[in-house]
Amino acid sequence: MKKILNIIGILLVGIASLSLLNKGLEVDSSITNKEEQLESLITKEEDLLKKVKEKLTEKYVIDIKTTSKKELLIQVVGDEKYFNSVKKDMESIAKTVIKTSTLKDYTVVFERWDLFKMPEEFKKEQKEILYLGKTIMEGLKDYKLIENIGTHDQKSITIYTSIKSSDEDAHKLAMEIEETVNEILHSKELNAVSHIEIKILNNKGKVVN
Repeated sequence: MKKILNIIGILLVGIASLSLLNKGLEVDSSITNKEEQLESLITKEEDLLKKVKEKLTEKYVIDIKTTSKKELLIQVVGDEKYFNSVKKDMESIAKTVIKTSTLKDYTVVFERWDLFKMPEEFKKEQKEILYLGKTIMEGLKDYKLIENIGTHDQKSITIYTSIKSSDEDAHKLAMEIEETVNEILHSKELNAVSHIEIKILNNKGKVVN
């Protein structure tokens, strides 16, 4: 009888140990899952912020981040007059990008940056981008259909034009503009510029080159 009780006791201890081990594994698994979910959310937010920034920097010199107050903060480079004139358009662009995302309930807010009061590294980068856009715009002044130029971190250039989508020579004209831009990029003024993607948009916002 005593022997049977000992066996039962050993079995109970074994079952209890297995139960505790399973609970420990469940806790570890839960922690791992939560960490993975958090990493996934952070990655998604970073990707989304990148998309918003890419869209805005096609037209404007900005930086962007989120705050703990569920705000999407757009930092704009320029004087007060310029700052007030572009906020409405920027807000519309940002809201369009985030409207179906995890940031859809975030409030879009703005902060003005004075170019001369920014950190030296960022100031240098923005001056180079502004100079790049100015040089290209000057080189394309003979094309009356150029409406605007956007640059993104010196990696891509978007040329906004009034080329009609119905124009039979739209592609030919776009390729001519692209060739001219490439010549400008490899000129003495910009000889340090590496490979840059060039996109020519027609009056409907479609890439035609």
